[in-house]
Amino acid sequence: MDILSKDQLLELEDRCIQEKPPAAMAACPLRVDCRSLCMAVKDGNFDVARSIYSKSVPLPHSLSYLCDMPCTSACLRKDLGGAIQMRGLEWAAMQYGKPISRRMLPVRKGGTAAIVGAGPFGLTAASELAKKGLSVTVFEQETNPGGSLRRAKLPQAALEKDLELISKTGVVFCCGEVAEVPAILSGQYDAVLVAAGKALPDADPVTMVTPEEGIFSGGGFTSLVEAIAAGKRAANTIDRYVKHVSITAGREREMDRDTTLFVETSYFDPVEPLASEFPTKDDAIGEASRCLDCQCMECAKGCAFIAHFKRYPKLYLREIYNNLSIALGNHTSNTMINACALCSQCEVICPNGLDLGAAIQSARDIMVKNKKMPPSAFEFAVDDMRQANSDHSFFFRHQPGSSESRYLFFPGCQLGASAPSVVQKTYEHLCDVLDGGVAFMHGCCGVMAKWAGEATLFEETNRQLKTAWQSLGSPIVITSCPTCRKTLTELFGGDITDVWDVLLETGLPPLQRALPVTMHDACGARYLEGTREAVRELLGQLGCEVHEPFYSGDRTPCCGYGGLVQFSNSEIASEMTEFCIGDIDETRLTYCMGCRDRFSKAGARAIHLLELIFGDGDDNRGAPGYSLRQDNREQLRRDMLTTLWHEKQEALMKLKLTYDDDLADLLEQRLILEDDVREVIEQALETGQFIEEMKSGLRIAHKLIGNVTYWVFFAPEDDGWRVRRAYSHRMEIR
Repeated sequence: MDILSKDQLLELEDRCIQEKPPAAMAACPLRVDCRSLCMAVKDGNFDVARSIYSKSVPLPHSLSYLCDMPCTSACLRKDLGGAIQMRGLEWAAMQYGKPISRRMLPVRKGGTAAIVGAGPFGLTAASELAKKGLSVTVFEQETNPGGSLRRAKLPQAALEKDLELISKTGVVFCCGEVAEVPAILSGQYDAVLVAAGKALPDADPVTMVTPEEGIFSGGGFTSLVEAIAAGKRAANTIDRYVKHVSITAGREREMDRDTTLFVETSYFDPVEPLASEFPTKDDAIGEASRCLDCQCMECAKGCAFIAHFKRYPKLYLREIYNNLSIALGNHTSNTMINACALCSQCEVICPNGLDLGAAIQSARDIMVKNKKMPPSAFEFAVDDMRQANSDHSFFFRHQPGSSESRYLFFPGCQLGASAPSVVQKTYEHLCDVLDGGVAFMHGCCGVMAKWAGEATLFEETNRQLKTAWQSLGSPIVITSCPTCRKTLTELFGGDITDVWDVLLETGLPPLQRALPVTMHDACGARYLEGTREAVRELLGQLGCEVHEPFYSGDRTPCCGYGGLVQFSNSEIASEMTEFCIGDIDETRLTYCMGCRDRFSKAGARAIHLLELIFGDGDDNRGAPGYSLRQDNREQLRRDMLTTLWHEKQEALMKLKLTYDDDLADLLEQRLILEDDVREVIEQALETGQFIEEMKSGLRIAHKLIGNVTYWVFFAPEDDGWRVRRAYSHRMEIR
């Protein structure tokens, strides 16, 4: 999903419906912002409510008594106790609110208009035209302006207040005069509007245009609110006519009374109306509190990333597009772009299927290609992927004792990093129950490079994996990670299955401990319905009681691992994790090791399905740090090659390091690996380039590794080295 052009941007933006009006507002001919008005009254801010109302209504005092509330038939509250009584709230806003004084800039006068008739239609048109800068004269045959309003059940004072508002705009009234025929008036004025109660023949009901040049007309309205709305339309037409602008451009949907805004109403309970036609302040506040505050925001309700920045996708898309147009990019925008999990949850829960993550992935690709991506954003994660696919960790073999394989088990890089013994036990089980040989491949599918926008590295990884797979005879691939399955399906084609399907077909070993669990579907399993069903069927056979959270299946949120958020923005990653586990007080069952370790690291009980089957069922196991994860991968390779393939491995000698738990946590936060610390110390010992404090023996050394300079404070201890402190920065020391 690219956003390279303005047309593509507009197409994507149009899918976001958050800015569409609420149903009640759309049904109102005057487009009164009922949502904002209700929120202001709810907060007891009647001054603001009055300002909101009078902004859209040229005759606010009169309409607050006489509005027939066309909004009630559309109000979503109508099926939940009854529609909001908007007329009562509008009346309360005008009664209890005070006008907010505004500094009015002088309007440059231009053009003249005559209005024949001073009813609500003519009065509205006159007021609006005067605000637009026209000199307006109103002709009324009665002694006083007002027309039908003087015959309505309306307090005289309300009408007089509205007439006073109109007079302040500079409108001139000529009352008690029978106006000349429009054709004669049109010679004296740039435009003439006939608003005498009945429209002239062949007048357009939307634009009020008549066959005669410069003559406009309307009438026969069914309600006061329709008359006022028509007056605003007429003023728009006349203003365009006088200024020689297209009368019809952009007005195709001016008379529409519907909206595409989606509002999920299942969250709300029925509440009966609380206000009368003329409510007290307290009753008005209570009635306004019934408002559903109609908004979509379904994506923000389910995604901690979208909620964090307190906006909605249309605004994110515009910021992304603008950021790509800036030479070096904007720091704030880069932060947002790098904080998305790219999990496509928003596409599922958005009523129009807008996938913000796909646009952000496109932005990352473009930024990396154009060298606008901050080098620090995903470097650690990409280097970790390189380690997983290096000679230290990556390997592939046919099943021991076999020269060909029908199957290939690909556990992924995270399962081996966190639970290496489970990987080996799972593989041995598959070898026992499947015929035709089961090969093994240990590495990363390359998705980290894809998430980071590193297209070249992703292609290199694809070639590495495909070459290895083809050398094994292109066997059927068995994955245990849904993200691996998706990524490898694009690479290898359709010869891929889940380990869960294999276990269902071949049978399960006896379970040590059946746990009551809350399911957390991996976001990598989105759109993989068969995978999710197989997992649940396995849990049923294992005797586990399974509970489903509100967001599950295709709607499941990301744990904070996807999109490399834990590396680029740990704060938002933690918010994602907390969103997944915050309201759950039992073990979280996952089938993605990234999820399992994120939850465990946050202090929640969690377990991977393969741990439940082939491990000891420990849902309190802590998550290993980044250094231990890499060590686990390397050790898994050594152990499996030694025990299964009987290949002798050279002894691995590493400098012995010790440090306290506080420093261990700090190293984890700063993304400093033990091997980085070792490199600094080893170079210092080899070259003698370090600073030593003679009294304590503490040594200080640094080394540039890649793009990062690491500093280590260390001292000898027994047969190794005690690390006292370590930090890093992106600076080259010369």
